Amino acid sequence: MDWCLGRRSNPLSNDLGEALEFLSHLHSSGMSYSSINIHRSMLSSTLDPVDGLRIGEHPVVVKLLKGCFNQNPPRPKYSVTWDPSQVIDFISSLGENDSLSLSVLSGKAATLIALATLMRVSEIAAIEFKSVIFSQSGVKFSLGSPRKAQRSGPLQTFSLSGCPDPIVCPVKTLKEYIERTNEFRTETNCNRLLVAVIPPHKPVSSNTVSRWIRSVLNSAGVDTDVFGAHSTRGAAASKAAVNGLSIEAILRAGSWAHESTFRRFYNRSAEPTIESAVFGQTHN
Repeated sequence: MDWCLGRRSNPLSNDLGEALEFLSHLHSSGMSYSSINIHRSMLSSTLDPVDGLRIGEHPVVVKLLKGCFNQNPPRPKYSVTWDPSQVIDFISSLGENDSLSLSVLSGKAATLIALATLMRVSEIAAIEFKSVIFSQSGVKFSLGSPRKAQRSGPLQTFSLSGCPDPIVCPVKTLKEYIERTNEFRTETNCNRLLVAVIPPHKPVSSNTVSRWIRSVLNSAGVDTDVFGAHSTRGAAASKAAVNGLSIEAILRAGSWAHESTFRRFYNRSAEPTIESAVFGQTHN
């Protein structure tokens, strides 16, 4: 709108030349290809077709966007990543689960779940409390909402097996967390696994889960000015790839549709399970 007003142009005009100038302006100003593509979609949805085609699908616009992509292709947020062993070693140094404060235990549980499952923080916040079922070999739990890339099918269920070292075992940590929080479970917070540390212990948001994980990463020596909570996905997936986990298993765990997505944006590595590749061999 501002661009059009500055040129005294009609923002609702479907003038192809002006659309091309606008998109070229976005590119020359340094805007990323994905952002320019969003603007192209906006033009298609708001302006009348040109030559019987939506503006975003016009051959000239398609050619322009292809040039924008070639000159400034999408780049991964991280060119390198941190080694999960660094964080696992720090968590191990914290000691037994029953000796930890609820605050520390909450961060530990969220971080271990993130590393063992490749889940996003929003997905960790969406774990259903009533879905958590422990067995002799591990634990199963489900999400209360679809995963980011999920378009159909049932809500996803995750299974984790126990790890040799009980101090860094996600299963044992999760069990201790549930035992510790059972005393203040009510009708208002029984739908989600992770709840606030302070009363009234409401279910936490993805921002809170992110803050918990970032705190653990920072304490472990990971540069959280560079790496956020989301970096657990790339770090754990890269570690799993190095340790021999198949690409197919990694794609399933990370809910990535294409291997190219994993390799381009997440894999920073120079058939076990995700948690065994990250934490060591599992046992029943």
